[in-house]
Amino acid sequence: MNNCFFWAKDNSCAADSILITSDKAASEHSDMGVGQESRNSLVQEIGETPARFIAETACHTFKAR
Repeated sequence: MNNCFFWAKDNSCAADSILITSDKAASEHSDMGVGQESRNSLVQEIGETPARFIAETACHTFKAR
């Protein structure tokens, strides 16, 4: 994701912390993103969001360059 602000050398994420949820939770909470509330508040509101495969996940940390 080289168009992400946090993208770094060797295709790594350079964010201090990240928030990843299942696609289902992402669609139910699409208005949420890191920085809008504390990470702990987001985790408490969303709860656990299990996924079986990477394709079922969404990164809420993404910030366009």
